[in-house]
Amino acid sequence: MANKRNLCNKINKRTLDLTEEAPSGSHAKRHCSESLFWPEGDDGDSFFSNANLEDLLDGRKDGLFGTQVETSKNKLQQSGSDDGLGLFVDTSFPGSSTQKLSADKETNAPTDDHKIDLADEDNADEVFKKINLNDLSIGEMEDIFHGAEDFSEPIAQNTQLFLEAVTFKVPRTPEKILPGAKDESMSFISKSVIEGIVQGTQYVTCEELKNQSILDPVNWETQAFADFEKDHQVKDTFPSKGEFYGLPDRVKKMILEHKGIKSLYEWQDECLNLPAIKQRKNLIYALPTSGGKTLVAEILMLRELLCRERNVLFILPYVSIVQEKVSAMSPFAIDLDFLVEEYTAGKGKCPPEPRRKRRSLFIASIEKGAVLMDSLIDVQRPHEIGLVVVDELHLIGEKGRGATLEAFLTKVMFLNANIQIVGMSATIGNLSEISSFLNADVYTRGFRPVELKEYIKCGQDLLEINSAGQTLEEIFVPSRSVDYNYSEAVKRADPDHLAGLISECAPEHCCLVFCPSRKNCENVALLLSRIVPKQKFFEHRRSEKLDLMDALDKMCGILSPVLAKTLPYGIAYHHSGLTTDERKYIETAYRFGVITVICCTSTLAAGVNLPAKRVIIRAPYVGQEFMTLCKYKQMVGRAGRAGLGEAGESILITQSKDNLQVGQMLFSPMDKALSSMDQQEAVGLQSLILSVVGLNLAECRRDLYRLVHSTLLSVQASSLEVAVDEIVLRILREMFKNKVLQLTEPPAKSKINSSDIITTQEVNQTNRPAGERRLLIGQSTPFKLTNIGRAAFKAGIDYKRANAIHKELKQAQQQLILTNYLHLLYLVVCFNSNERGDELFPADASILFGVYTSLPPDAQALFKQLGFTEAHAARLFKTQSVQGPLSLQLNRLYKVLILADILNLLPLPSVASKYNVERGTLQHLISQSIAASSAIVRLCEELEEFWCYKPLFERILHKMDRCGTFELEPLMELPAVKINRAKQLYAAGFQTIEDIAKVRPALLVQSLEHMPLRVATEIVSAAKIILMKKLDHLEEETENLKNCLQTSHMD
Repeated sequence: MANKRNLCNKINKRTLDLTEEAPSGSHAKRHCSESLFWPEGDDGDSFFSNANLEDLLDGRKDGLFGTQVETSKNKLQQSGSDDGLGLFVDTSFPGSSTQKLSADKETNAPTDDHKIDLADEDNADEVFKKINLNDLSIGEMEDIFHGAEDFSEPIAQNTQLFLEAVTFKVPRTPEKILPGAKDESMSFISKSVIEGIVQGTQYVTCEELKNQSILDPVNWETQAFADFEKDHQVKDTFPSKGEFYGLPDRVKKMILEHKGIKSLYEWQDECLNLPAIKQRKNLIYALPTSGGKTLVAEILMLRELLCRERNVLFILPYVSIVQEKVSAMSPFAIDLDFLVEEYTAGKGKCPPEPRRKRRSLFIASIEKGAVLMDSLIDVQRPHEIGLVVVDELHLIGEKGRGATLEAFLTKVMFLNANIQIVGMSATIGNLSEISSFLNADVYTRGFRPVELKEYIKCGQDLLEINSAGQTLEEIFVPSRSVDYNYSEAVKRADPDHLAGLISECAPEHCCLVFCPSRKNCENVALLLSRIVPKQKFFEHRRSEKLDLMDALDKMCGILSPVLAKTLPYGIAYHHSGLTTDERKYIETAYRFGVITVICCTSTLAAGVNLPAKRVIIRAPYVGQEFMTLCKYKQMVGRAGRAGLGEAGESILITQSKDNLQVGQMLFSPMDKALSSMDQQEAVGLQSLILSVVGLNLAECRRDLYRLVHSTLLSVQASSLEVAVDEIVLRILREMFKNKVLQLTEPPAKSKINSSDIITTQEVNQTNRPAGERRLLIGQSTPFKLTNIGRAAFKAGIDYKRANAIHKELKQAQQQLILTNYLHLLYLVVCFNSNERGDELFPADASILFGVYTSLPPDAQALFKQLGFTEAHAARLFKTQSVQGPLSLQLNRLYKVLILADILNLLPLPSVASKYNVERGTLQHLISQSIAASSAIVRLCEELEEFWCYKPLFERILHKMDRCGTFELEPLMELPAVKINRAKQLYAAGFQTIEDIAKVRPALLVQSLEHMPLRVATEIVSAAKIILMKKLDHLEEETENLKNCLQTSHMD
């Protein structure tokens, strides 16, 4: 990793120059002085003197952006950097940058005893003592302090209270009980605290696992893969094209060039040489967060693409991660001559174009990956996929999308098309069951690239968790007490010492603060910006923070009022209420040490790789639910940075009321991934049956039983107390009753009464009245989907939703309004609507009334058609609430009006402000609507009666996916290019994909404001990939035409 250190040293050298002020004559920056954010006190003896909370909360009238920035061609040269490239111009260095402490006397690193050291302070102990804050409002306290109902009379937390609360007898399974050993009664705790991922190498085959009831590390601790390989003499039959795990040597150079990785960890080399890899068996590998799992997956995918020359499907949990991975893999695709294709929401053609020359890496979300595989099976091309890689495999236990992932993997297994499955995860408590489901070998390693020290904060005391301890006193070891000499005002504002704990680490190092809710993130960020050491945080990377704020304002269309107050101190919040672009800018600034503190929700732990020196868990809650061990491990796993040799620290802050639950959580086994196929009226199992019948993978009950018995639900049936066969039988009855299934060859003698169904098992048990007809379905009676059943399968939805949307489409067809997009958008919203129509967010009655009254008559026509009269409007204005029989329609119409404004190219921040909805939530609504439009198109393709709808919804899909004008649409095909970036590219003369593909990234950086080199490289690579696809398509057509002509000539 020497190259990483050298690069980081270069970055550190650069960042020292970036703290210089811009020339006084320059107007390229907004003027920003510390007095703007921290008004000076009368005595002037400390920069914390007499800070007024009210002033800090409200800010000054002129604000940070009181002076408008003038755009200049010399903008890049005025950024304060020595090479003309500031943070948002050149971020091409891997790793994160850290201020070089020895050269800056104002900010010294924390000493070994964790005391804050501020060289320019009169007395470091007085830092927090002199802060004078007004009392927080009750509303702010409720948001900042989780469990506000106990805030009025809190029980003082301390070590003794915590230890007394956790001195409980944990229920132990028989194998964990150690009889006759008094001092060893707690010895099992160490296994649960280290999350069930054991130390050292562990490899076990699926055959061996089938003979074990649980995956107990103690039973197979010495079963290293090297011994297994020696005994079985495994030979690698994989085609080799080089010395780097069978890959060409230039792949190793590319990994160094694009990822900054010089050599692999020992475990990565070990994993890539497993018998499962050599024999192409299914494999699950599990390591703690930040262990380097993704690189192994990427090498395996490149092997499949280049050596075996088969396509690869890479399943990722979130759209944002899919897009990041598409960008990251594009340079490899260009140099190694394969294609990268994104499959999310409305993106990705199903089935994909057949290609003879180049292989494809399909990078997909869970839902779109399932649709892609179904489309390949439907056209009998599943063999084109050679490898399926699933990241975050533990999500198979998540409600909703977990059932989608389980159904997808079940079909891949059932196909028997020689498709290898590789799954990776950091947190699975029941590896043996997942292994049995996937018929996979298991490899685990308790490896972390850096040491992690876990602490629990009880009042002022910090207790270190020692996972090797045998008693409570040995497990929870007192480390130190913190006070920071807070004044009374600061104690009231920050009783948990968040500012002190953060100031020990930041801004020299990065820190993540996990908060229970989105609102809590924002309020904690505001609180910290008021009371952290002012000069220390304000002066750190000051010019680059101005660059960041300017970039957010210009490229994202808005700078959040909260971020405007917190970013000058290098503090930000991060949650789904921000748009994707806003989050990316914040993440980039954090990776480079410009932002040093992020207050975030738990989704950041699972979705984005942002390592930190210290992780603080604000409260042991995720939303209103108490944190699980899985969530806890994901969060603390972000502590520590590979390659820089830094130990990571995590601190869980506990209140006295939570002590017992915290102890139970820490001593619990890792969360099990449990099947959800049988939940919510077995909708997951319904969808699986629907798709396998539609794909001709099953055509009778015997086939269905065989397939369903290969699901995770079947593996866990006894522990979940589920009778799988009975559920299948019930689903079949309902499908026949609802005319979703029909017999392939109906009985000739009598008319089918599909509402009365009987199976062969029930013949002897049923006393049916004379003359009553039944439909007899035996084990081998063939059946197939009806038209509506096939439409549901093609749309990727359950048949009940298909019936509901069929009803809406049928009703609208009678009097469809096409003078604008509103009626079509209403049908799109109906697709995702719940029974109240308030999914994502409910309608705001006052805003809805105001917008309705300002609509032109042709737009009000839809309201009237749905039964909304002037009397309803008057009632809506009077009650200021959406209630009554039209509440469903009004909640839907609220979203319709939002989507209409977005289609009319109203900026997203303006729409968010107009309808009082968070920008990130609006972006989620758009993504959801794109997916719904795509599904409706597929549904209409199967139903001849809806032939007229298909082109209409295709237009909606295309327009919503681009959300741009006609001339900008080609540019918006590129990942990470939204409307503002597209306008910027077009204005700079890059008006087509071809224009971008032939430009050097450095020229793009020089031509555009706020264009990081890394982003420029990704955009250029993506443009080249698009042209490669077009070329591939033209070459395929040419070959087909040649073959046709040759055949014709021979005849």
